Amino acid sequence: MKVELPIKYKIAIHSAIEASEIVMKYFRTQELGMTIKSDNSPVTLADLKSSEHIIASLKETKIPVLSEEGDEIEYQERKLWDELWIVDPLDGTKEFIAGKENFAINIGLVKNGKPIFGVIVIPVSGEVYFGGKEMGSFYTTKNDLDLSDLIILPTKKTPKDVLVVTGGKSTGEEFFDKSGLISKEYDSIEFLKVASSVKFCLLAEGIADVYPRDYPCMEWDTASGQAILNGVGKDVYRKDSGVPLRYNKEDLYVPFFISC
Repeated sequence: MKVELPIKYKIAIHSAIEASEIVMKYFRTQELGMTIKSDNSPVTLADLKSSEHIIASLKETKIPVLSEEGDEIEYQERKLWDELWIVDPLDGTKEFIAGKENFAINIGLVKNGKPIFGVIVIPVSGEVYFGGKEMGSFYTTKNDLDLSDLIILPTKKTPKDVLVVTGGKSTGEEFFDKSGLISKEYDSIEFLKVASSVKFCLLAEGIADVYPRDYPCMEWDTASGQAILNGVGKDVYRKDSGVPLRYNKEDLYVPFFISC
């Protein structure tokens, strides 16, 4: 199917697809150009080149951009932005460096603190996920540049008596059992361990039910995924309060959360 999209959404989708092609040029090569940032996390040429491309592309929308690998922008300036793009040009850099395939490109559009649109592209598989609360969420591939062959999400459904949990590191049952956000009891629990924002894609597709996180991440790790989940009637909730995540905060760290 084909859906009429605002031009700014099309620009973001195409930008993410193009960035995925850029990072693939460096994948499993000797040209990573890896350095360590001040927070002890790695960054590669692929991160930087992807960020440069996305920022340049999104300028056409005349909406400011907050990118993990872009210029550091003080909160005194950011807090005046009613609308902004939040970008992770290469989510899962450690996976990328290790030659593993679970890394992604994230672009989220936030308005008044809420994610209203997001796109996630998985470069290795070429899968593209995008959407938001008002429009629903969709799946396609990077070859569908005119966005005419869209599939409505979710496409699958987990068994009723099984809770399928996705996560990166081991997050035990106790984390979400005690949160009060999971009210139904299940006969069994299955775990799917994947990296980066691919976890949000599994939730949106209906392959997984829950993504709990009790270790730190940043706003660019979750904004796009939360928007896509909103498009399928799901959300990302703070573990401490049960309210949905908000964005463009002074502190860009994301509190522990449960996506369900």
